[in-house]
Amino acid sequence: MSSRTFDCLVPVPEKAVFSDGNFLISGLHAVSFPREADTAFAFLKSFCHVLKISLSESAPEVAGLIFQTDPSAKPEAWQLNISPEKIIVSASGRNGFLYAAGALAQMLTAGMSRGRGKTAYLDCCHAEDAPRFPWRGFMLDSARHFQSAGTVRKLLHLLAAFRINSFHWHLSDNQAWRWETNRVPGLAGKGEIEDGFYTRDELRGIAALSARLGIRIVPEIDVPGHSRRVLSMRPDLACDSAQPGNEFCLGNPESAVFIKGLLAELMEIFPDSPVIHLGGDEAAAAHWEKCPRCQAVLKERNLQTFRQLENEFMNDLNRFVLSKGRTPMMWGTCSGQKYDPGTIMQAWLDIREPLRLAENGNKVVYSVHNSLYFDYPADLSEPHENWMFALPEQGVHMTEPYMVWPDQVKDAILGTEACLWTESVPEWRVVQKILPRLFAYSECAWSLPERKEYNDFVRRRKGLESAGYTGILLQMEN
Repeated sequence: MSSRTFDCLVPVPEKAVFSDGNFLISGLHAVSFPREADTAFAFLKSFCHVLKISLSESAPEVAGLIFQTDPSAKPEAWQLNISPEKIIVSASGRNGFLYAAGALAQMLTAGMSRGRGKTAYLDCCHAEDAPRFPWRGFMLDSARHFQSAGTVRKLLHLLAAFRINSFHWHLSDNQAWRWETNRVPGLAGKGEIEDGFYTRDELRGIAALSARLGIRIVPEIDVPGHSRRVLSMRPDLACDSAQPGNEFCLGNPESAVFIKGLLAELMEIFPDSPVIHLGGDEAAAAHWEKCPRCQAVLKERNLQTFRQLENEFMNDLNRFVLSKGRTPMMWGTCSGQKYDPGTIMQAWLDIREPLRLAENGNKVVYSVHNSLYFDYPADLSEPHENWMFALPEQGVHMTEPYMVWPDQVKDAILGTEACLWTESVPEWRVVQKILPRLFAYSECAWSLPERKEYNDFVRRRKGLESAGYTGILLQMEN
């Protein structure tokens, strides 16, 4: 590890100025903080408990660590000043305080690993940092393999430690429906791969935790395709009720009515989620092409293709979400269809997608699969589908949404999102699939490209791991 504790940080910070002297970690026990930093204090207290350091709240005049509000600071930005006498953290709000506490936790890991008891110290420095992108997301697929509410809560704490501020939750697909709904009794729980569902109380509890951690939840209902499970319970909404398939019938007006009811219920469960994901990808047209109702509506609306009919169907759902004061989000496609500019589009198929979406005025979240799909194996020795290729941490670290056509997409890109699909990932493998690549993703989502250098990143990541950082995170009481 580097001889200076600040040199261990992942993601790499924007600015650091070192000074003489050091702060003895034994002087850390008393902490002063405003209400906005209560989550940061709770995180640091739990982290330090594993290190056998006891933290307690105190008055500023006797505190060794002081959190202070700086209204002029940018959202999520933070400053850290370490002198021989005390540590001062400055930020404008909850997320900035939490991310500064996360940086301090990494430094404490480094300091404790190289010191012994009362001799362990932090190097004096002044550091400033701010995120490159406002959207730093992670998607978890709970529709294939199911994860308990406890595992989801542990994951949220892990994401917060790596400065991820958006949790996209894929709650429905062909294989299962994972949230308790009053509209179709018995729909939730039974799965083709495994059973399990979240109660309303569990969902609300996870939403409350997410809010405390500064993470927006983006819940997803995937329609009009990827809907085999719900159509098995409501075959009347499929083109062929005898063989419902995976797609809602676009010619049946009750399909949109039913989905809007589910969306309204989802928004009631997640009242603070500003973005609602509608899926919208990989729907097959075969059932629509054979369906008399879909054919009749296509002719009535003077449309040429069933993709145009699908486009109208999804835009109607998007307008419904907008009417409720939320922002709709969809998976991008390369079919050439356009969606309301108020819809956030998630580019996943290839690097050309953001350009087409930006030209339509949509904001874009970059999730191109060959860089950010964590179900792909980090090494081909891992269990994986035979069509997958390896995605090592270097591939994640080098992800760059502006790599192609930077001028055309610079105003459209909101940020990035890593995705973990779980067809072949049971619950017990979730953390193993995320770590250590989450280190690399954190840096690609947060840090300025001119501050990133892969070999230096590997040095910092290995230093933290060898000092026990990941083990501490996984031992923390959440």
